[in-house]
Amino acid sequence: MIFIGLIKPLMFSQALEYLIDGWWGSNLGFMKNLIFKSLAFLALFIASLNVAYAATVEFQVNWPQWSQENRIEFYNTAVDAADRDADGNTTEIINSNLVTTRYGGENAICVPGFCTLPAVADTSFSQNYTFNNVPPGNYRIVMYDSFGDGWNGGGSLTVLVNGTNIGTVTTTTAVTSTNVFAISDTPTGLSAQTCSNTNLTNAWSNLGSSPQATSGAIPVTINTSDTGPAGWVFTADTMNTINAWSSAAVQGRTSLGVLFEWDPTPGANGFEPVYQATNTDGAVNDADPGGQGTMDISFGGRTVNNAIIHIDRVGGIGAGVTNSSRWGVNTAGVTMARLAGVGHFATYTNNTFLRDMLVVSANTESSTNTATGTAAGSVAYQGAYSSLSLGLDGIGLEGAGGDGMEMVVCVPQADLSLTKTVDNNAPNVGENVTYTLTVTNNGPDGTNNIQVRDILPAELDFVSSTASQGSYASGSGLWTVGTIANGGSATLDIVVSANTAGVINNEAEIINADRVDPDSEFRSGLATDDLGDGLADDDEASVEINAGVVDVSVTKTSLNDFIPGGSDTYTIVVSNAGPSDAVGLVVTDNLPSGVTLSGSWTCTPSAAGSSCSSTSGGSAGGTSVSVTVSVAAAEQVTLTVPVVYSDDPTDY
Repeated sequence: MIFIGLIKPLMFSQALEYLIDGWWGSNLGFMKNLIFKSLAFLALFIASLNVAYAATVEFQVNWPQWSQENRIEFYNTAVDAADRDADGNTTEIINSNLVTTRYGGENAICVPGFCTLPAVADTSFSQNYTFNNVPPGNYRIVMYDSFGDGWNGGGSLTVLVNGTNIGTVTTTTAVTSTNVFAISDTPTGLSAQTCSNTNLTNAWSNLGSSPQATSGAIPVTINTSDTGPAGWVFTADTMNTINAWSSAAVQGRTSLGVLFEWDPTPGANGFEPVYQATNTDGAVNDADPGGQGTMDISFGGRTVNNAIIHIDRVGGIGAGVTNSSRWGVNTAGVTMARLAGVGHFATYTNNTFLRDMLVVSANTESSTNTATGTAAGSVAYQGAYSSLSLGLDGIGLEGAGGDGMEMVVCVPQADLSLTKTVDNNAPNVGENVTYTLTVTNNGPDGTNNIQVRDILPAELDFVSSTASQGSYASGSGLWTVGTIANGGSATLDIVVSANTAGVINNEAEIINADRVDPDSEFRSGLATDDLGDGLADDDEASVEINAGVVDVSVTKTSLNDFIPGGSDTYTIVVSNAGPSDAVGLVVTDNLPSGVTLSGSWTCTPSAAGSSCSSTSGGSAGGTSVSVTVSVAAAEQVTLTVPVVYSDDPTDY
């Protein structure tokens, strides 16, 4: 997309847009005279070239008539370097970082040839100039033709980027013509990221200095700084109702009004900003750089993941052209993703967004129509951080020198909790027990990348594990859970055996998730009051077992000799020589062929410290005995089993 047009002062959104528009009408004569004597501004914007790192820029220059001072300058506006207009200061940016050294470091394209004689000519002159490996950035072209010297041919300049003609600039009666274009990174695709509406910011306080809001249980505080002629103003505001965001609940919501002024310095007549035809040093062949600002968003010291910012009314319209604040990311390791937005909400893979500079609009409010209105949309800042730093600067000729916007912040949250149980808290050494870990997500958002760490103590030997989802590595103790939706849960069974007698404590903790937990902190470690609130942290759990050493023996005797058709009584004695109590022993006796119960068996402990799960069991005709017993140290349990022998020899 290409836009070429005469630039008058650019406006920013909302009330300031209307004020500046009214001012422009009342001062039109003054500005026309100023432009005639100094600059005819033309804007040439490249919104999205598939140029990720560098580009080839070609100028096709034509001067029907020329004098020695006729020239074109091409420079990156990011650096203020030298006093090119020889007025004694370096406030201008006209000779900032050069992209060519064609004339011994001077970045002027002179005609004819290398700025040599003849000084004047009344013949036309054309020449092409090529700049290779031009990095992404904002660039300015200045065309010089000293008005009044008799050689005013009205030169033209055609600009090609990577072989694509992006437009032609033509001088008329003005002395110079200044053109701005951007070599940008590629536009972003659409990403998916959710955040519960319960976490959206609403009312804001402390607007005079550091605005504060509450997003769910996570506080949001904004602090700003600025360099150069820049400033910030915060107000209470309301989002539009155009459904331009990733959440419909953003429509009409209370928002933080943000006015970022990147060049509020009044001009000579006390109204327009300096960044127009005349600058602070009084010269007319350059333009002062605007200031830059930094917005730091903190979250109460908590580390959050993937916060979302919903933006409204970015950029503005004035005299048929656009300007906008541009938002970038200063926090290392954070990348921006586009979630939603109107067509002219421009987002780029270099982690910036702004109002599309190619879209000309007659409307000053947000609109879903690409050709209408200020821009609105939603972006997610992907990564983990406790403070998110965003850089803002102004794009386009500044005009009003600011941008009035609104914002709503959403911090995704998931209240995870962990429980742990064991099926036997008093096992014998060498006996298997099963721990069961359960992770539950109480929302309000789903969460990914959940990890639980359960490092088995040396007193426990790993036997096996079974997870409802994910996998458990016994060596590292890491249970990689994965994703749990709001209201969902996952379980892990770990089977172990004790190799040492005594009390054994087994601890587990949730150590990672990609949502902040409102009442716990995954990174704090075990046995730490996560938030210093005196409340138990539900992201960790522990279970104790008391493993014992026992010396268990079993004897079995019969009352009578074996006689087919006769009866007998078996006596089974389970003894424990200690030193620990034997708990949960299972005694099973499967009777041989031809032998059946003649009645119920009985189980009798020798002392109160021992017990049987059942005092009797089975019935006549039964073929087995099974009972769970606990035998105290130096005690025993006796089972009496009445049986009958079959008189049929074939039964044996």
